[in-house]
Amino acid sequence: MRDVRFSNGAFCGIPRKENFSFASGTTYGCGGTARAAFFPRSEEEGTELYSALLKSGEKFCVLGCGSDVLAQDGFYDGYVLCTKNIKGIFPCGESGGEVALNVACGVTVGELLFFCKREGLSGLEFLAGIPATAGGLLFMNGGAGGKYIGQRVSSVRIFSDKRQELTAEECNFTYKHSTMRDIKCFISGAKLLLKRENTQIVLKKIQNYLSARKNLPRGRSCGCVFENYCGVSAGKIIENAGLKGAREGRAYVSGRHANFIINEGRSSSDVYSLICRVKSEVYEKFGVTLKEEVNYIGDFE
Repeated sequence: MRDVRFSNGAFCGIPRKENFSFASGTTYGCGGTARAAFFPRSEEEGTELYSALLKSGEKFCVLGCGSDVLAQDGFYDGYVLCTKNIKGIFPCGESGGEVALNVACGVTVGELLFFCKREGLSGLEFLAGIPATAGGLLFMNGGAGGKYIGQRVSSVRIFSDKRQELTAEECNFTYKHSTMRDIKCFISGAKLLLKRENTQIVLKKIQNYLSARKNLPRGRSCGCVFENYCGVSAGKIIENAGLKGAREGRAYVSGRHANFIINEGRSSSDVYSLICRVKSEVYEKFGVTLKEEVNYIGDFE
């Protein structure tokens, strides 16, 4: 079996899992297996591993919580760099009423908000309930209710062909987009700017956002599948196309929110077939081409 050849023997100490299951590593709960997954434990280790994988010429992907991801069925002949063990949150300065917070890519929304609640830091409460890591949020400029992580970014640490620290302006944050989506890179962490606030007020804001998310569909999904179209809700467009409840195999369009595709099986091909069907029928009826939020890992026909 082929394997990555590291120039530094220290990489042998990075935890790894052979025959990594995408079904257990993504919120859709489907897909096949990768040759192996690595679990680096620091930003430095993750960056060095990413560099080694690039140099190896092998196929690989980066995975956090596995939300907003659909992985191929069968065997993915490559590696996974999993960021879930790359943790770290600490204040790194305060000026003009704003606190700078260093956050590593593997920190989850839950971990980040717990820290903010404890320390009395406000500005990220809108993320409550989103199953994502900091790295994934930065990659997609994730958010909810018209608020996005990019609005709180001072800088982002990445590795492409070298280590860089991009300013917020260089990240080009727009709707569901960042510079990091346009280049092949590893997001290791970021500096966020937050406001001092009473801990009880922060807690109340978090609870309000969690309460607002209670009506979202249950079941295995990636959240919203498609981006909104020219300011119009993609869910509303799909609903108006008569596609609520549409089904392909064990995957179906939610009757509660039409921009959610719920997976009841183990096959990514069912989900992908339904995504293609929704795009096709929406285009036929309205001349609108929906763009996926979901990111694909591997090969889809």
